[in-house]
Amino acid sequence: MTLFFRKVSTVAGIHIPRRCFTKWAALYFVMFVCLPVLVMAFILDVIFYEIFRHFFDACYGLMCLFN
Repeated sequence: MTLFFRKVSTVAGIHIPRRCFTKWAALYFVMFVCLPVLVMAFILDVIFYEIFRHFFDACYGLMCLFN
């Protein structure tokens, strides 16, 4: 049971709040983790689309859905 419930931390009798996921942490996660991954995935998708369209005469990637 101690896995699910943490002990309350106190220093000199003062309660120390637990760490929590804040709005700023969520914003930084989106800006520095999610967006770069999505941008790189989109760039790779466009590159593979162009390669397969010009060299192999096939359709590959999400760009095919818009044709």
